[in-house]
Amino acid sequence: MKRISRLATAIAILVTAATALAPSPASAGTGLVYQAVDADNDPYSGIYLRDGTSMGNVRRITERYMYYGNSFELICGMNGEAVGPYNNRRWHRVTVLNGPATGQVGWIADRYANTPNTANQPTPGEPECDANGNPPATPPPVTYDGSVYFESNGTGDESSPASIHRTFNQWTSTTACGSANANSFPSWLAPNNKHVTTAAGWSIGRLGPVYMLEATQGNPGGGRWQEIDYILLIDPGNDADLLGNACDTQNNRGQLFTKWLKANPNAKLVVLAGARTHGGNSHRGIQTLYFDYLRTNGGPRDRVLVCNYDGMAHQAVFSNFKNAMTSPPMMPLDHNDCPGTESWAWHP
Repeated sequence: MKRISRLATAIAILVTAATALAPSPASAGTGLVYQAVDADNDPYSGIYLRDGTSMGNVRRITERYMYYGNSFELICGMNGEAVGPYNNRRWHRVTVLNGPATGQVGWIADRYANTPNTANQPTPGEPECDANGNPPATPPPVTYDGSVYFESNGTGDESSPASIHRTFNQWTSTTACGSANANSFPSWLAPNNKHVTTAAGWSIGRLGPVYMLEATQGNPGGGRWQEIDYILLIDPGNDADLLGNACDTQNNRGQLFTKWLKANPNAKLVVLAGARTHGGNSHRGIQTLYFDYLRTNGGPRDRVLVCNYDGMAHQAVFSNFKNAMTSPPMMPLDHNDCPGTESWAWHP
């Protein structure tokens, strides 16, 4: 009898442990991605995800631990226990995107998030949780026009109309030419109920869509390669910019675009080429880096369009045509799909 009793006790302990370590059910996200920060200059490397809107509601286990710098996606926000010198009562229900707590759903005090709002103010775009800590129940109709914009490393105005705006430091990596961070955005956005189907970048932001494809090329029949069917490069650069940058030339970027175009029958690549991309030598940079491989390997050239704005300055191309990232073109591609008035539109 004692043996049976011990066995039953052991099974009960295992079941309890398994329940405690299981990740929380997945919840709809918002596309709003931020990072955990060390707001108190403490001696620790991170912070535990909470099970509610108070610091004491915590399971101190590895699966719930976020390192400072780990990213999370907001689900919804609400007021809870005041935290920090400003008595900040804002809390966020989040899904953790990387680190030991990847996939876990829980709560983090706004005090320890690099959100742009001030203390006790909602984060722009974040829905309010209901009384039970859940996001709004009724989503709007599903659309397939969500977009992600990869910001350059410049200092000018790059405010974008994209559904998701990724700063340069968010999509690049400390490892030279590393591509993994470019894929850290959701495929679906709540509360707007948009599927992300467009990826865009201006200037060196051209590498954002490239890195995204590179990071996910192991699944050409699904995932990002099928979700993203429109890539927009806004005045990506001249031959010195593209051919003189190792992160552009490594791993044959033209081959990557060609493979994506062939794998996804709905894929379209549009380049808005201003004076910088023309370069005074008939677009030698994009011709060599992107289109030589496409032409010699039977790529679908009719699904690639270049719109010439030869006299337009680099910043002006972005400012004038940034709204194109929210207006995916229909097939077949032609000059009518170029925003504004182009001097020439062509397939490579």
